[in-house]
Amino acid sequence: MMPRTAIRGGLLLAAVLAGTGARAAAPHAEFAVRWDPRHGGPATPQEALRGLRLKSREQSRFEVQYFDFTPPAALPNGFTPILRKRLSEGRSELSFKLRGSEPLPGTPSLKAWDCPLGATEDRKDEVDLSFVDDGRVVTAYSRSCDLNSRAPDLQPPAALQARPRGCASSVTRLRSGKLKVEEWRMADGSVLLEASRPGRHDTASQRAFEREVLTPLLALQVQPLQRSKSAIGADCTG
Repeated sequence: MMPRTAIRGGLLLAAVLAGTGARAAAPHAEFAVRWDPRHGGPATPQEALRGLRLKSREQSRFEVQYFDFTPPAALPNGFTPILRKRLSEGRSELSFKLRGSEPLPGTPSLKAWDCPLGATEDRKDEVDLSFVDDGRVVTAYSRSCDLNSRAPDLQPPAALQARPRGCASSVTRLRSGKLKVEEWRMADGSVLLEASRPGRHDTASQRAFEREVLTPLLALQVQPLQRSKSAIGADCTG
């Protein structure tokens, strides 16, 4: 196994910069590391923030559920559609996301994209960079849109023929500045923790996250996971 110190070197940087060609189209990024506390590392978001010598400035709790559904026609090749609902304090948020390993096609633009949830300006293109085992980085490209309601009974459009998967995750989120630390409690009782922070898809942002978040967490015996939150939270077979 490659020593963890390799994350500080050129191999990690080269992996991140492999997506350089997408920067002009998707300059916004989210850097993240996920772990199962049963295998090491902080067991709660509070412990993670203490390990990073940070204090929580905000706390929230919500429930997340995923759907099986009929995807819209003409999705870009190689992209997985994801539909989820988040419930918090009597409010609800529907999110539709396209996620793939290659940059999105140039057309339609984000503004011209026909969001399957209907008319909404709440949309974004993003590059997700997940720091995983052996000093590797998994890069995913996404486009998403959200629809919000003050009522808990917001439902997906009928055209999607959405069916709840039958399991939900309970999430606790702590914030310290731009850093989010989340605890996901799955329907099967397992727990996932994630530390994430937004930034630009550039070398400076990547190095800052590595230096200020990733390396300290690895020193606390975090064992990074590869699967995304969507993949883990939507898996109802456990």
